[in-house]
Amino acid sequence: MKELADSYPYLLDIQNDQQQAGTRIVALVRNSDKIADISITTLKFSYAGEQYSASLLDLLTVSERKLSVPLAQLDHLKAALTNAVDFIFVD
Repeated sequence: MKELADSYPYLLDIQNDQQQAGTRIVALVRNSDKIADISITTLKFSYAGEQYSASLLDLLTVSERKLSVPLAQLDHLKAALTNAVDFIFVD
């Protein structure tokens, strides 16, 4: 994870507000000019009739987080958030 820090310094921590623990999604956000567009700490948004919260986290503070293989079926959620989101993982 530390090797990714230069290119991917942030994680977008997304949680479904209407479901219990285990629904958290972690998105790796790439370091680019677009990162300036994500200047807020917490983003609340609605998708498919459900409410979500997303928090921007420093990659190095969550380097111990166990990440699974990226889920292609979550591509629509990537697009709904921002073009700066590169990979999405389920925690």
